[in-house]
Amino acid sequence: MYSETPNPINLIAPEDLGKGSGIKLDVCDTEHDMYWKMAMEVLEIVEENNKIGKKTVMIVPYGPIGPYSRLVYLIKKRNVSLKNCIFINMDEYLTDDGKYLSMDNPLSFRGGMNRIFYSQLPDELNVLPENRIF
Repeated sequence: MYSETPNPINLIAPEDLGKGSGIKLDVCDTEHDMYWKMAMEVLEIVEENNKIGKKTVMIVPYGPIGPYSRLVYLIKKRNVSLKNCIFINMDEYLTDDGKYLSMDNPLSFRGGMNRIFYSQLPDELNVLPENRIF
């Protein structure tokens, strides 16, 4: 939260965020608004690329997870195919010998993404398994 007294953690007033950076910044009123905004932006990019036959390549985080249920809802409602998408998922934990954690491990991002997103979509609309990169 912004306060009038500057401190090392919070030196920029909310209205000054992004000024002079060249980065477009949208501020949402609530966390849930942000989830819907993120889901809509992903969906719109995929829809636009699908219309022109272009692949959609996105780097997607495991968290926050709130946008994924909304994205699933929108994909099903609008019948939008993710078959032409490549999702580069950030990140994944490895075992000491450099192998992926088991997907049933609660720390596995692969398992988490499968539970909250990939398993919630019908096969005919889903990102192909080989295009789910971690």
